[in-house]
Amino acid sequence: MRRFTALVENVRLAVDTLQANRFRSFLTVLGVFIGTLIVVAVASVLNGFRQSVVDQVEEFGTNNIYIYRMPFVQIGPRSRELRNRKPLQLDDVLAIREFCPAVEIVTPGISVPTFLKRAVYQREEIDSPRLRGVFPDNVLVANRVVEEGRFFTEQENTHRMSVVVLGAASAKALFPNGGAVGKEVRIDGREYTVVGTLQKRREGPFGSQNEDDTLFLAPYWTMRRFYPGEDDHFIAARARSGEMTQALDQITQVLRKQRRVASYAENNFELGTADSLIQSFDEIVFATMAVMFLLSMVGFMVGGVGVMNIMLVSVRERTREIGLRKAVGARRRDILGQFLVEAMVLCAIGGVLGLVAAEALLALVGLVLPDLAATTPMWARVFAFAGSASVGLFFGLWPAWKAASLDPVEALRFE
Repeated sequence: MRRFTALVENVRLAVDTLQANRFRSFLTVLGVFIGTLIVVAVASVLNGFRQSVVDQVEEFGTNNIYIYRMPFVQIGPRSRELRNRKPLQLDDVLAIREFCPAVEIVTPGISVPTFLKRAVYQREEIDSPRLRGVFPDNVLVANRVVEEGRFFTEQENTHRMSVVVLGAASAKALFPNGGAVGKEVRIDGREYTVVGTLQKRREGPFGSQNEDDTLFLAPYWTMRRFYPGEDDHFIAARARSGEMTQALDQITQVLRKQRRVASYAENNFELGTADSLIQSFDEIVFATMAVMFLLSMVGFMVGGVGVMNIMLVSVRERTREIGLRKAVGARRRDILGQFLVEAMVLCAIGGVLGLVAAEALLALVGLVLPDLAATTPMWARVFAFAGSASVGLFFGLWPAWKAASLDPVEALRFE
């Protein structure tokens, strides 16, 4: 109880001292204020960015497995081994379908390069349309929802018919007034009949457009007829409920055999699931957040130096007060505690102001940019406040020790 009473008294003395020098105190904690603001703001934006990515990935299905020859998340240039990987073949899809009982659906697709090409309807144009050839069951695996019309059929795929399904953004760009179904669009100089349009996908981070909405989906065999040289397949599969692990193991074994991978060699293909894609993205977010936290520590260090400087000035200004307290029985640890508490309260106030300013800033940005998903995680608030208080503890230790070490006689004689 005595220690608690002493702590409360020290806090009261610290607040009184800070109120007596408000402007100086504010300038002192400005670095701590900025450091706290950076931590909370960056953590909030990255947390919202991550949640947007999670929502997008899960929208395609949590039981999905994505297969491609290249990594789904690539940082830096590709190695020679990656560049030399051979494309996945249609035979790989047939093997998975036959020898992987834990896989419910498996469907391949190819992306057609349309760089410097156009999709045209009357006066409306789209540069470099994202044309993709898929099988009809792609609508099931990718959880696509048809907005108008229908998806193309297996007969249209088998007979290589020139039909296309438009993503929401593509349909809006070519047919701003609606009514796309039944119309003829020209893509890379070829005529396609629009048989359906897709429902708009969830928006990306910061309200960005979902790339899936910009697709032009055509029958797989139609694309192979028009672009016979394109055979770089991507594969999407759906595992049976509760059999994700078995499906991954079976697909890995089948593809290693199909692609003649030696027993001692690593896979020359990549498997991705909703969890693995989110985990890969989390690694990028963590690296970004670590860099930003290092930058915020610069603010804390600058604030800490200011706190130490002001506390040393405070010790000098209050030397007679310290001598008087010691003369009436104050111990060294009492003086030490008084100045440590004062430094920590000073920095804690800076931390609280930084938290309030960060929340206000995010609320203001949310009003201006409503599509910006930014939510502050509790751990960011705790880290920011604890960091600000720790600055006071660390940088206030030397001035507090210097105050506690003053000789009471010399302190009383100080002018």
